[in-house]
Amino acid sequence: MDMKPTYEELETELAETRNALKEAQEALKLALERIAKLEEQLNLNSKNSSKPPSSDKKASKKGRKKNGAKRGHPGHFRPLFALEEVDKFVNIEAKQCPNCAEEVRPTGKISVHQQVKIPEKPYIVTQYNRKQFYCPCCKKYRLPHLPKEVGLSAFGTKLSAFMGFLSGSCRLPRRVCLDVLKQGFGIKAAVGTQSNIEGRVSEALKPAYKEIEDKVRLSSKPKNIDETGWSLWGEREFVWVMSTSQESLYKIQEGRGAKYRDSLLGNTNKRSIFITDRLAIYNFKGPHQYCLAHIRRDLKRFAQRAQLDGEWGKVMLECLDKIFLLWGEYKAKKRSQRSFRHSSKRYRDEFEYGLAIAALKNAHSSSLRGFARSLLKRLKKLWVFVTREGVEPTNNQAERDLRAIVLWRKISYGSKSERGDRFRVWGA
Repeated sequence: MDMKPTYEELETELAETRNALKEAQEALKLALERIAKLEEQLNLNSKNSSKPPSSDKKASKKGRKKNGAKRGHPGHFRPLFALEEVDKFVNIEAKQCPNCAEEVRPTGKISVHQQVKIPEKPYIVTQYNRKQFYCPCCKKYRLPHLPKEVGLSAFGTKLSAFMGFLSGSCRLPRRVCLDVLKQGFGIKAAVGTQSNIEGRVSEALKPAYKEIEDKVRLSSKPKNIDETGWSLWGEREFVWVMSTSQESLYKIQEGRGAKYRDSLLGNTNKRSIFITDRLAIYNFKGPHQYCLAHIRRDLKRFAQRAQLDGEWGKVMLECLDKIFLLWGEYKAKKRSQRSFRHSSKRYRDEFEYGLAIAALKNAHSSSLRGFARSLLKRLKKLWVFVTREGVEPTNNQAERDLRAIVLWRKISYGSKSERGDRFRVWGA
């Protein structure tokens, strides 16, 4: 005969069931959090993270706008060359109509058509015949020196500068530069020649680089700072840039710590205002503007989450977009600076209030709370552009200036010598 379980046994079994259920719930919670993190990582792109635009998935062709000018768009035409720039004039007259062969009468009006051509041989070759002589004093056979403006290179100054321009400013690989010379001008050169010319161009640019370095550091204009990865013989390096509205200073260094930041800054004007991302080494004393575009990308990532994180992100994103909209109107001179300050005050207060709520409320995720608390500690760094003339709310200037370096890195995978580093920096 089966014995019924006692009350104590039922209590024990119930307690074990509760513990197992609690463990299962915790495991499920952890699994759901992990799935949410993985889905968030999967959805990262250039608009909600620091990933480059080249990593974004291509949009579907359906619904894509048609290329070309839209109806009613005013046309743009290439301006004609001035008369003093024209090398040859050809007058074309018709005695008979090309349609019916009837004799025609001139009206006096002229229609101008200009055509630009490259001559068959667009270069000049100069041969210097150096006559050997014998010196009775030295008892040696010698050759007279070439003129100083000629130098020992087989390529003249202007041609060397053009080859440096192709490789530097145009970011063309060396072999492509040589193809341009061969196909466009009929000049043949070796890869080593292109490399040597780059070295000479670097030395020629050294004084200009020093002048720009001093000018950027001593300028009182707002300075944008950023950095990106680089490679020297496979070793990790970083290209730093410090930009004003008119000049940009580049520097390749081994790391991205505080000492490398100080090396870039040098004797920078103490009254300078810096615009940077939120990397810890950029926590300068004094006026300092955080890049709001970086913060907007973080907000967009939060807005794509579910529940409270997503709701908070959408509200904060809308608030920041209103500030950007007002800033655009101010830059377009549709409103005064005073009007911009007054109109944006409401949205700035709402933004700060939203950060305070997120920092205190445990219902939000730990990553969002940490994000809100870090911004609350440095609220002043969010709104410097509101009160300081010439300060931008984003670090776009530095990122645009680094774009050429990034393209170089994708093409050449870095450099293989310090001379190559100098050319990349000075030729940027």
